[in-house]
Amino acid sequence: MRVRLISYEDVNEWILGKFVLRMQEDLLKMGITADIAKVPDPTADINHHVIYEQFNGIASNHDTLMITHIDSSDKLNHLKAVINNVCYGICMSNDTMQKLIALGLPKERLCFVDPAQDGDFKPRKVQVGFTSRWYADGRKREYLLRDLANHLDNRFFAFKFMGGGWDKIITLFRSKDFEVDYFPNFDLAEYKKLMSEIDYYLYTGLDEGQMGFVDALAAGCKTIVTPQGYHLDVENGITHPYLDSKDLLEIFDAIYEEKASKIRSVSDWTWANYTLKHVEIWNHILGKDVKLMGDVSYKDGIHSILDKDQVMEVSSINVQKLKRKLYFHGLKRKIFVRFHYYTSKVFFDNLKRKLIKR
Repeated sequence: MRVRLISYEDVNEWILGKFVLRMQEDLLKMGITADIAKVPDPTADINHHVIYEQFNGIASNHDTLMITHIDSSDKLNHLKAVINNVCYGICMSNDTMQKLIALGLPKERLCFVDPAQDGDFKPRKVQVGFTSRWYADGRKREYLLRDLANHLDNRFFAFKFMGGGWDKIITLFRSKDFEVDYFPNFDLAEYKKLMSEIDYYLYTGLDEGQMGFVDALAAGCKTIVTPQGYHLDVENGITHPYLDSKDLLEIFDAIYEEKASKIRSVSDWTWANYTLKHVEIWNHILGKDVKLMGDVSYKDGIHSILDKDQVMEVSSINVQKLKRKLYFHGLKRKIFVRFHYYTSKVFFDNLKRKLIKR
């Protein structure tokens, strides 16, 4: 397969260029010949246009269009005029595909591939604050902190301690490679800074309450505290109540899962998979239906063409409301562009030259 990626803008200028460059990179890794230009190549197996707006409607061979957003009647009318001259318009979402079908574009010419992410982001760790002194009689139940240190994933949690006597606990957390800020002595400025930086305030004792709980709420923090003392007198003040180690670990597991599930939700949205999904569509166009994605479960790409069981949501779309939205959005943009021009230096320079010529 030989692919021409048509980038109508400078590939180093903006986000669409990134799509083109990353696709070319992964196509070459797959052993597929792929080049980038501003015009189609009629000898290529596939001409993929990024994006639809600049496509003039003249088919080259097997053409596909990247369809981003349709936010004006002019864009919609342009797409309607050219869509039957290409194999597929590849939308960026199922939502856009459904709306275009509702607006009258042929379903057999549309599919979608969700965008990609770079995969090199380091998740922000959940910051947990603890402000209390250690007591030899065990009233702060430090064993709960040991349980946390031995249970939690250090990639997702970091701790800030203020209060003396926690050296052994701090050493344990750091031995498990947790990020820990430790202030053995009370410092008001650092205390206020700590409260402004944490996501959760933790308290382990059962002795009436902890003043840090009140301050944490004043700073807008969520709380993981024992349901006793004046903790109970604050309406909706306790985010996660607990009494024993089992409850505490379950709370932190739920917090972990909330963050981890977000990361997993786009873990397969890689540039490699984005490109593979396009290759599957292009293979389909060329009569070579080959599954390249292995056991990865997905609904976009080739499945948005072949899976007849996918629920069509067109009937739930208010077409007239959508048309009005496109019309007024386009009108607003035209007014803005003209206003910007008529108040610009370029306009007054042109006007000055015309007056001089007279």
